[in-house]
Amino acid sequence: MKSGKDSALCGIAKFTAGREMSKKSGAQIDEEGIQVAVCRHGFLLRGLNHFRGEIYAYPMFLQKEMSKKANVDFFCMDVTCRYWLYLNKIAGGLPELLPLTEMRPFLSVMHAKAHTAKCEVNSFLSRAALVTRYMTKAGRVNMLTQQAMGWNRRKRDNLHQVLAHRYVKITERAKVEAASFSDFKKENNLDQETIQQRSQRKSTPQGVLKD
Repeated sequence: MKSGKDSALCGIAKFTAGREMSKKSGAQIDEEGIQVAVCRHGFLLRGLNHFRGEIYAYPMFLQKEMSKKANVDFFCMDVTCRYWLYLNKIAGGLPELLPLTEMRPFLSVMHAKAHTAKCEVNSFLSRAALVTRYMTKAGRVNMLTQQAMGWNRRKRDNLHQVLAHRYVKITERAKVEAASFSDFKKENNLDQETIQQRSQRKSTPQGVLKD
């Protein structure tokens, strides 16, 4: 594929992770980094080495591998806005990739906040990079494997606490939003029937509604 102009742009921001193509690094190292796929609970599921920087082919490979192992409905990435255009373009020439486009993509919080939010997994991987930077290839693979196994073990042991905390947080947030919605209906003199009618009109395709 020929790389399009400004393929890494999102508005006025440019991200080094948003590239279609990249030349091999001239540095005297085998890998430039690693990329991992995680579930919504933070478990490390798949990973790979970067040999040509942060290009779209790597997340596409991980996405394809995960689609074989599980029924994945949603796909989140820090540059999904640019990656999804690339995926649809590639799938146009490779029909076997079309099932990947049926997932529902969304942007991560890190992207939405211009990459200023703390990313727990990235922080962990950054520490791993410092430890393994000068290791041999075999030692690096072994160390990263041990770290990944330890990470998943900690996630598993703390999962009950995390889920309980999320449940309490979501329940409290739901109460706040319900109260806010109730106040909004009173201020605008709306009843539930009117709201449902307007929602149906918005969700109906053009040309279906008749007088």
